[in-house]
Amino acid sequence: MKKRLILSILLLAAFGLQARAQRKIAGTRTADFTIVYCSALEDEEGIDAARTLRQELAGAEQPELRILPDTAFRRGRAIRLVRSEDRAPFDYAVRVSRGDLLIDGGGSWALTKAAQHVAQMLREGDIPRDAHIEGSVEGECLFARAAGSNLRILADNIWDYSRDDIPEAWRLIGEDPRDDVRAPQFAQLVRAFMPDVLDLQEYSLHMHQRFYPLIRRYGYRIAYEGEEPWNNTPIFYNPETVELVDVNYVLYAPSCWSNIGSKSYTSAVFRKKDTGRLFAVVNTHLWWKSEAAQPGSTYARAAQVRLMMAEAEVLKNKYGCTIFVTGDMNAYEDSLPIRQFIEGGYTPCYKAATDATDNGNGHHICGPKDGYSRTSRRRSPDREKGAIDHCFIYNAQEGVAVKAFDCITARFTVKLTDHYPYLIDAAL
Repeated sequence: MKKRLILSILLLAAFGLQARAQRKIAGTRTADFTIVYCSALEDEEGIDAARTLRQELAGAEQPELRILPDTAFRRGRAIRLVRSEDRAPFDYAVRVSRGDLLIDGGGSWALTKAAQHVAQMLREGDIPRDAHIEGSVEGECLFARAAGSNLRILADNIWDYSRDDIPEAWRLIGEDPRDDVRAPQFAQLVRAFMPDVLDLQEYSLHMHQRFYPLIRRYGYRIAYEGEEPWNNTPIFYNPETVELVDVNYVLYAPSCWSNIGSKSYTSAVFRKKDTGRLFAVVNTHLWWKSEAAQPGSTYARAAQVRLMMAEAEVLKNKYGCTIFVTGDMNAYEDSLPIRQFIEGGYTPCYKAATDATDNGNGHHICGPKDGYSRTSRRRSPDREKGAIDHCFIYNAQEGVAVKAFDCITARFTVKLTDHYPYLIDAAL
């Protein structure tokens, strides 16, 4: 009797262990998998997330995992990277499907975060067959600064679409460009990079009412808000890292070169709290029409540049600080307005960057009549010949350097505005 009881207990224990094993993915050694990305994903979603996963799993005892598009993968066990069309840009899910691990993310940031979760699970051991994780990167700070930098500036023309209806071109493709939809995504852009200073153009009061409460949660303050006319070129700052010392706002005149009061500059002087060093930022949006569309437009922009350069000279002599100039200047680098900067000793930040840079022109189709796409209508894909958004460093003090310049081209940004946001990491 006792022997039977002991045998029964052993059999039950063995059955329990087997049942538990059946609920796991058997043999979850890293080497058992191939990382497979959906060929419909953009490179920064599929390939970049796959490389992140491979790097996270790298180890002395593990061979490097293969990365293949789904069109080239034939058989075996896979960690699959996909994107469901109905998944929100920052959301992700991880689940097991027929012995494979499935990572489903709404965009590159979500896929990368989910890949990091999967790597952690694999490092810790077997994964349950019924494993299911859902999460979001919204509200998370995601991107570290370039090595050796302690100042980050983020700039963007965010497209003033202040209407409360959906344009027909957008309705036909099932998209919504209204501020209520775009504002939270712009806020997450800020949160992901946590710049010390944020420079925006085409920033309407309509957007302000939706966007500003969102970034205030992360501590940001506006340097100059104004009332009449509304400041379309504001500067925001993080009071945890910088202290506002001085601010000025200038609306370009005459009004014929500043449609609906949108063309202006804002200048602000800050003190970096960790070093005590001063620096200034001048943010602008210049007149927009071409010379062919409205004769005199080139010279109007040139005059507006001279006003900014005069402001920079005042700041240089008053504070003796490094100055950064950013904005949508509606002019190419070889045009008269921009040549004034370069011939005046201003260096484009993408050329000044010592560690990493981005040479894309930073512009693409996004508007009420066109919908959106990666296609650019600028005359060249490279920044030197095709960019109309510019950032310069001027009067750089000893020890100050631009470490990295980058255009942020994550897929979700394409339907937010026709300008890719750009980022400057500097040592101050």
